[in-house]
Amino acid sequence: MSEATQAPGTTADDDATVTGTYQKTGTFLHSSAATHAEQLSPVLDKYQVDKGELELRLPPHRTLNTSCFEPEPHPTHVVAMNLDDDLAENLARQLRCQAVIQESFAAASIGSYFPVSTMFENCVLFVPSAKRFYDLNQDIVHEHFPEVETAVVNAFIVPAEKRPYGTHAASSIALQIPSLVKKQLGFPTEYRSFHTALTPTPLSRQPFVIFEEAELEAPNLPYVYERMLEAGLEGEEKEAVDKALYLFLEGKLSELDLPSVRDFLMAMYWAKTYADTPSPGYYCDSRVGDALVFDNYRAHADSTLPRTTKDRLTIDLRCFNKVHYPKGMTSGLDFIVDPDERAHQIRRKWASIDFLLATLGYESVDEFLRLVFGGSRHASDLDPFGLMTDLQFGIYNKSDYHLLDQNLDAHYERVEALYERIAKEGEYVLPERARRCLAALSEQPGA
Repeated sequence: MSEATQAPGTTADDDATVTGTYQKTGTFLHSSAATHAEQLSPVLDKYQVDKGELELRLPPHRTLNTSCFEPEPHPTHVVAMNLDDDLAENLARQLRCQAVIQESFAAASIGSYFPVSTMFENCVLFVPSAKRFYDLNQDIVHEHFPEVETAVVNAFIVPAEKRPYGTHAASSIALQIPSLVKKQLGFPTEYRSFHTALTPTPLSRQPFVIFEEAELEAPNLPYVYERMLEAGLEGEEKEAVDKALYLFLEGKLSELDLPSVRDFLMAMYWAKTYADTPSPGYYCDSRVGDALVFDNYRAHADSTLPRTTKDRLTIDLRCFNKVHYPKGMTSGLDFIVDPDERAHQIRRKWASIDFLLATLGYESVDEFLRLVFGGSRHASDLDPFGLMTDLQFGIYNKSDYHLLDQNLDAHYERVEALYERIAKEGEYVLPERARRCLAALSEQPGA
């Protein structure tokens, strides 16, 4: 249960008391993480495993290769971002229209990190004011994070009466490989977020939570497993953790379930290792425009705070230093050794982009590329991962055709015209071409 309490005299709808102060929530890492682990555990029921084979692939029959990256710590602090009333209002309006489009295919999306989400790196297509926010705040980002090489923008809503995604932290394909962790290759060694409030966010509005006093680390899952064994695992908990690690190590998870299983193991790790040394959660009772600048490798988010009757709107600049890769590699996609599988993932990325553009009324990817690049680019000429980064595949460094650095005015005129229709008609119907694209994408392996 959450130990969060409201200040005396406030109500669940009282936004007038926000002060931009970073302070404790009354929740703790071990209990918040335990709740999230419980929420994620049903994903394991989708997989059947042979108990004998599982036991042979885990300790004591197998020695695990562990690693743990320890970033240089930077305390979280509050920064006022460039966000005037007009920009904040446009962001809120566009976010609500974006959410209408997302809802039209939400049942197919499975989780917010599914390739056809309108959020995260795909946000640049759907929220015109997100690019303006990105452009207006470059100086602030460089002031507080001089080493930044690439920044991506994500704007999203935590709807009223719904809970945010639970406790997690940034990870990477390369962070699972001890030899790369030792050489600091394939992942950002510095990874900050400028998590900015678009609505006043007192404690009664399910604010964003950071576990500031927890260890700043990015362990691989074998390391996490061994630490949990030391802390004490037995019964159903051990069975679930064993199964999760086995499925991960043996490559038996679909690309959709892999992030959930990884987050399950991390949540169990925090629940077990911090049970005897409670680590408090912190939040900012944010005014509009206040940003929490924090290290994404730090445990964050909390789904145990009381539900609220109001939406929470947020825009987040996620920023990385330059990522270096092993010789002969240019991105995390090169960690996929099988050329057929790599080609499949490129086709799948194009298919997801094609679907997202179809939701906005485009007849093809090339139509969009001609509008943005003036006929100088075609889908056959480009790596789709170069348009937007893709954190799930460890693609961090921006390309010369990174969309956030392009002139997207013509594209955004089309988006705004669609949003005007949504506002006027009060509904959105997924176009037939988008339905066909989604059906084809859902039939591909890995869906």
